[in-house]
Amino acid sequence: MREPDVLHGSGSSAWWSSEEPPGRPPSRQRRGRPLIAALLSCLLPGAGQLYLGYRRRGTAMLVITVLCLAVAVGLWSDPTTVSRMVVQPQALLALLVADAGLLVFRVVAVVDAYLLASREDRAPVAGVGWRTGAAAGMVALLTLTAAPHAAAAYYNLQAYDLLTSVFSGEDPQWQARDRDRHHSGNGFVTAVPGRVTVLLLGGDAGPGRRGRRTDTMMVASFELATGKVTLFGLPRNLVQVPLPDGPAADHFAQCRCFPRLLNELYAFAEDERPDLFPHSKRPGIAAVAGAAEELLGLPIDHYALVDLLGFVDVVDALGGVTVNNLKPLHIEIDRLGREGSQPAFNIQPGRRHVNGFTALAYSRSRETTSDYDRMQRQRCVIGSLARQTEPAEVLAAFPKLVKVLKRSVATDIPANQLPALIQAAGDKPIRVTTLGFTPPTYNSGWSAGYPIPDVPKIQSAVRRITRPAAVTATTQASPDGLGGVSSTTKAPATRSSSSNRPKPACGTTA
Repeated sequence: MREPDVLHGSGSSAWWSSEEPPGRPPSRQRRGRPLIAALLSCLLPGAGQLYLGYRRRGTAMLVITVLCLAVAVGLWSDPTTVSRMVVQPQALLALLVADAGLLVFRVVAVVDAYLLASREDRAPVAGVGWRTGAAAGMVALLTLTAAPHAAAAYYNLQAYDLLTSVFSGEDPQWQARDRDRHHSGNGFVTAVPGRVTVLLLGGDAGPGRRGRRTDTMMVASFELATGKVTLFGLPRNLVQVPLPDGPAADHFAQCRCFPRLLNELYAFAEDERPDLFPHSKRPGIAAVAGAAEELLGLPIDHYALVDLLGFVDVVDALGGVTVNNLKPLHIEIDRLGREGSQPAFNIQPGRRHVNGFTALAYSRSRETTSDYDRMQRQRCVIGSLARQTEPAEVLAAFPKLVKVLKRSVATDIPANQLPALIQAAGDKPIRVTTLGFTPPTYNSGWSAGYPIPDVPKIQSAVRRITRPAAVTATTQASPDGLGGVSSTTKAPATRSSSSNRPKPACGTTA
């Protein structure tokens, strides 16, 4: 029963409670009430019912709405919790169900308000034109109601697809992990207690090339207790990098090392001699990971391989990247097998906004510079892209990014460890330390013009940097940004004015 708006005998009632005399056609104001009530409940579930005088029903819907808003505000105030949720497939499914339930609730509120207002109208039915307009209005209101939920469901499913395809699980046969494992807390199972170490590879496979070349090789080691991240850069042109005991080391028995350039090891294992790496479904990963472990003396837990075409597509999806070139540089566009022109040109000093292929050529060029300068530019372009990317841009490009990442990224990091990694990072500042093993500091000699790594010296430096709870002093980096150790502190996730940001240490904008 509808509750009276005023006490009986008061001599008056609210204007929306008055009824038209029987037999009189509905007034224009009364004809519009169903759509007005539906619109109010579309904007705020329960508001339309209150507008019509149904206080209990409207109040109940408002209470449910307020509770939902309180939960949303609580989650939004804790970004770490939200981040942990959106990287869990099960949590994404739960959010999808909650989104569907909220959609049903809002649709019921809109339809209920419309029907309540229509039911009160006991006058003769309006004309065909009015009924058609009312139906079109309801369709528009229901579309407006459903649109944000449909968008949320779409992004939810895209994220679920990304997690379940790219972060699909571990490779139990990976030789580099054939060792004792330790529970490091926060859900991690790692080779070194309290430390997660990941091999990062960037490779390409273009026309006229024999397989994939991993021109970008880094090892990222994360100390869970302190949030300290160490990035070890592995020069692509190292030769005679030691190999772990096994068929591969036996094959190169003279030095028990890989005699060719390090960036050829992946293709060698995948295309030439996969039989030398029999204990992995991905012999190329096992080969590079094993060599990296022998070189650094640091066990590796996981890997991530990114195709360079994927890097191009990511940059383009985000609208390009701005670099601040510090000196004239000759670059040649390599389209990696895609159709299109491949111009060569000089980039002069100054700020330049470049697309994906130009950013790739800029970070890979070594015609007038060295491999070590190139390693520096690679880190700088990645850092610049991260600094310049706004959350709204990522959200707008997210569907395209999902397609790119599914096509271009391979990793054995399981999705169930992503929340623990985010929780370990938390919202505390992250200290990033970079160390590149460049000559002449970290080589013991030369072979055909290529550096032979000084393994004992490299491993000593790694032990010093990764010593538990050690505080590493900042030292002056070498001109190429990789010859020494440098520690930096990443500011918390807050926006700051550009005037307060540190000046870039390399050729990208801050």
